[in-house]
Amino acid sequence: MRPIHPSPPPLPDASTLALTLPPAFEAFYATHVRCYQAYAHAHFTHRDTADAVVRAAFGDLLAHWSALVATLNPSAEAWNRYSAHICRHAPSLPLRTEARLQYQAVVLHHIAGCSIDATAATTGEDPSKIRHMLNTWPGQHY
Repeated sequence: MRPIHPSPPPLPDASTLALTLPPAFEAFYATHVRCYQAYAHAHFTHRDTADAVVRAAFGDLLAHWSALVATLNPSAEAWNRYSAHICRHAPSLPLRTEARLQYQAVVLHHIAGCSIDATAATTGEDPSKIRHMLNTWPGQHY
């Protein structure tokens, strides 16, 4: 006689699935989403496109969250992944900059309106480095 195994419960339909996010990711998202969105909106003409790219980028960050938080500077690692994602989907703005971080700082601070402290936190850099990037930007009198 074969053992009787109960039937597995049916899978819930997609509308009832709930995803529990790691609390650290929720905090990261709450802290950085405004500047991340502003950076994307500076690169895309259509708000819907920018929002879709931001959602996809945060999905990528969530998928790699364990690896990101294991690094020495998770904010910088997350920003590098995020900014590369934006770069793959939108052309760079016509800004004359001397370094990738300088370009990002200019976009975040001068175009997207993020404060120096928020720009530093978003990129994972020290505020003094962001200040230096902005002060040495060749186009600072645009």
